Amino acid sequence: MSERQPLATEGSWVQIRDPHTLKSGDKRRVLRAIRDNAEAGEVALSMLDAIATVAVEAWSLPLPVPSQDIKVLDLMEIGDYDKLSTLLGPTQDALFPTPVEETPEQEADEASPTEPSAGS
Repeated sequence: MSERQPLATEGSWVQIRDPHTLKSGDKRRVLRAIRDNAEAGEVALSMLDAIATVAVEAWSLPLPVPSQDIKVLDLMEIGDYDKLSTLLGPTQDALFPTPVEETPEQEADEASPTEPSAGS
């Protein structure tokens, strides 16, 4: 189980699911939520909101959690929403890792049928 993290409002907290426990179904749920809720130009905002639906386990706010009603995110104090956005960063990275681009030297080394020389 994950630990409670403080939000901006004094005494408030959120419990976010450990990103290592995410499954492919969670990613698909996020993608569906983005597709269903995104208006033109709001994909990043929709992505954050969709991630909140799979990541927020509990919170102290007098609102249902996002998985029960995604529209509650519109009712959060701005500071709390911004803090939640920051806390969801590792979850976003787990769901949508940034691809590592290979340099031409790495590609050539991988294509080589021989082992690198001792001087490499």
